[in-house]
Amino acid sequence: MISPRYSLWACLVIGAALVPTVIHSYMGVVVKDGLRTTNIPTTLAGYTSMPATDDAGWGRRRFESDDWFDRNYTTGQNQVRLTVLRSYDLKRLYHHPENDVARGAGLFVHEVITLPGLQNVPVHLLRTDTQNQASAMYALHYDGTFVEDPLWFQVSLAGQLLFSGRRPMTLLFALDMRGAKGATPDTYPSAVVLKAAIDAFTGRPGTR
Repeated sequence: MISPRYSLWACLVIGAALVPTVIHSYMGVVVKDGLRTTNIPTTLAGYTSMPATDDAGWGRRRFESDDWFDRNYTTGQNQVRLTVLRSYDLKRLYHHPENDVARGAGLFVHEVITLPGLQNVPVHLLRTDTQNQASAMYALHYDGTFVEDPLWFQVSLAGQLLFSGRRPMTLLFALDMRGAKGATPDTYPSAVVLKAAIDAFTGRPGTR
């Protein structure tokens, strides 16, 4: 039994705890940023594309995404699989997205790099080994910024998300389908396509 002198404080604590429950569980409040994957054209930096999958439910099942695409961009001998997904379930996008997007390519080496023309955009580079046998690059976009350390980023958002609606995160993931052995990361086909996709998606000056 609670003493009457503590009842006001108890009500305030319980009321504060109910706020995030109501916002996220009952109201499902979300904050839209006006961006769409359709901002990214089917032709990028001289690469033309075709759909890479006919599975219309893949994005929903794997990433809780209703706004996504999966395309193969090709020019000459270079082919890049570009997958772009937007979701309010942030962990689905930042926690080892290669496991689902790259579909078993074995991309175990990870580092964060900066590409020419993409200042202030941390790009996550994945490779099968240090010999660059196969590679992928991806970027995570949230509320106008790009995310370098997603775990720390999620922790920093914890307080804000208690009392505000969820915002979408965007994953832009470019996989070199034919490898990039002997090249430097900034010349990988995936780097070319990823930069053009980021420019188009965010409205930055760039190649469409």
